[in-house]
Amino acid sequence: MTIARLLLRSAQLWPDSPALVEVASARTLSFAALAEASFHFGEALRNRGLAAGDRVAILADASAAYLVADYGVMSAGLVRVPLDPSLAVDELASQIRDADARILLYDAPRDALAKQIGNSAGVSLVLQAIDGTVLDHPRASVLVPPPADADLMLGSLASLNYTGGTSGEPKAVMLSHGNLRAVVQNIVMARASAGVGPGDVMVNMRPLWPIAAVIVLAHLAAGGTVVLGGRFEPSRMLALLAEYRAAATSLVPTHLVRLLRDCPPAQLRALTALRTVDVGAAALSVETFAQALDAFGPKIGVLYGLTEASWSCYQPPSALDVAPDLRQPRMTSVGRPVFGCDIMIAADAGPALPGQPGEILLRGAHVMQGYWKRPDLTALALHNGWFSTGDLGVFGADGIVSIKGRIKEVIRSGGKSVQPNEVEAALRQYPGVEEASVIGIPDTEWGELVTAFVVSAPGAALSESALKDHCAALLSPHKRPKLIQILSELPKSHYGKVQHGRLRDAAIEARRARKDA
Repeated sequence: MTIARLLLRSAQLWPDSPALVEVASARTLSFAALAEASFHFGEALRNRGLAAGDRVAILADASAAYLVADYGVMSAGLVRVPLDPSLAVDELASQIRDADARILLYDAPRDALAKQIGNSAGVSLVLQAIDGTVLDHPRASVLVPPPADADLMLGSLASLNYTGGTSGEPKAVMLSHGNLRAVVQNIVMARASAGVGPGDVMVNMRPLWPIAAVIVLAHLAAGGTVVLGGRFEPSRMLALLAEYRAAATSLVPTHLVRLLRDCPPAQLRALTALRTVDVGAAALSVETFAQALDAFGPKIGVLYGLTEASWSCYQPPSALDVAPDLRQPRMTSVGRPVFGCDIMIAADAGPALPGQPGEILLRGAHVMQGYWKRPDLTALALHNGWFSTGDLGVFGADGIVSIKGRIKEVIRSGGKSVQPNEVEAALRQYPGVEEASVIGIPDTEWGELVTAFVVSAPGAALSESALKDHCAALLSPHKRPKLIQILSELPKSHYGKVQHGRLRDAAIEARRARKDA
């Protein structure tokens, strides 16, 4: 089933039911209107001379027009290239060149940025603005998919999602229509276990360009209504959840932390219609998890996946609806593999035994086709159908998966291994520590030095010496941070993941400055 067929199916099942509600414009699109607008937009691009498989870059976000363009591109057999608006002009231009994009779609807030990219891309690039007018199309008497859909196969490329890499070496994940269909199916089935289905409202305040546009598509495929609330802001999120009696929402850990910090617990508990708050994209600390359970009750769903294989594991909120003393293991897990995903924990001698750590390998129809123009990286990542995640994990005896960190992030200090998350957990126990991130930096004597970055809670007074004394009481000598920096905030991506590369560069520079002083 292609993206066009997914939209068509929803339009046939629920033609007049609300699919999208855009808060900023107070506009509602039915399922039939969404499919019609998407098909019309895609065909208009094809009529400009674009052919099946041509790449279309999209620099816009958080609007119904974005989704119409996004779904319309794929429905017409073209390949979407969603761009991160926060990147520098040179980085965006590099991705556009790498994708050989023919056209750049952009919204009004990115008008100046789009023109800068057009001037610096160094390729023939057509710029096309998108706005609310892409939604204004009369209903067809008979809704049919675009003609190009007849020639699309599940293996046809649908999306290039850039992830990691540098402006000099872009790395794009190739996702086919079959991959995206499998992701949608996995999400629908997983969320059904949380009781989310036709007619239920989901509030979205996440950026749409990474993977949220696919999460939205999955909610639509299940017959639900999506409220597009714009840029995340805690009190606004709380108000929308209450106003629309939302059954579901999806957050990254950074959003959840801000929601818990800024919104009164009584108001969060009053969201009686809310059944699941799905959290993913980065690790959720046990402390934050416990605070969320106190505020929301057992409504926290946990997902695990990567751009290369999103929604591979899911832990529904019902897993937390147990006695408090039984919740602890669940607060450090990501649940079980979803129906369409096989998982293997690979140790040195083969599949790991329950409780034995190893690299997480994934297999399923949702796993990417490979990396665009990077056969070298593809060969390293895909082996006999298995995708090597680089994540360190453990299978419990009950089939529940726990993530123990990144293999590459394991610190080797003095010939011994140090798991950063163990040191981070120790640091967070110190009063006044709000966040902590631990990395290794090169050292001639030790190989790597355990280096910590700590964010203090408002009003807290932290010192490096006090934190080192605290760690000395909890950790073995080789695990104790040799360097600790106190920051106002940790650098993070849109996903809420800590950017360890930036921390490493800052730590190396700070150490060099100390030596020179």
